[in-house]
Amino acid sequence: MIFRKAVLLLATAIATTTIAHAQFGVYGTVSVDRLTGIASSPEPDSNNLGARNDSVLPLGGTGGVYYDFLKLGPVRLGADLRGTLTSVKRGAYSDYNGGGARLYSGLAGVRAVFHTPILALRPYIQGSAGIARTNYGLLYNEQGITSTGGITGNSIILHNNFQVQGFAGVDLRVLPFMDFRVVELGYGVINPYGATAHNYPVGTISSGLVFHLPF
Repeated sequence: MIFRKAVLLLATAIATTTIAHAQFGVYGTVSVDRLTGIASSPEPDSNNLGARNDSVLPLGGTGGVYYDFLKLGPVRLGADLRGTLTSVKRGAYSDYNGGGARLYSGLAGVRAVFHTPILALRPYIQGSAGIARTNYGLLYNEQGITSTGGITGNSIILHNNFQVQGFAGVDLRVLPFMDFRVVELGYGVINPYGATAHNYPVGTISSGLVFHLPF
């Protein structure tokens, strides 16, 4: 009887720890962005150094944290905070790479995780918004002109943008403290500030690891 009680207490402790681990986590993924709509990007000056491709594919990584704080039946709601750094040497010009393409973003969002009959699988969806900095893959000018009229040489001009993006993914439990993020797909828009701005569609595909922390 004492042995059975000890086993039951141990099982309860393990289950409680597992639940706690599932509530808070950190993750890192390899990410590929696809920024499109480049052909209609605004011209900063009259130096158009070649025909534009419609898209660029910067590669990099995403790191973030999440906290699932509310359980509603088979769904657990939470918050997510992430940052992404991606870049590629190929720019949006077909005959000149220029400074290549760069896309850096910081997003905050709300997520929903769904429990399935296969306990090791944890599909989720998420909506996020925040700030992105990008040069859209464009070489703006061969000799950058400063606000005071000076020449700076080859110029990489990063612009601040508002970004909104939805994500859907699947995590696979491989260890009590670790998941394999099999795939995460994202789609949204980047909108530069300004009266003449237009939306640039952006898609993302990621895969990586998620670590659960004992909080």
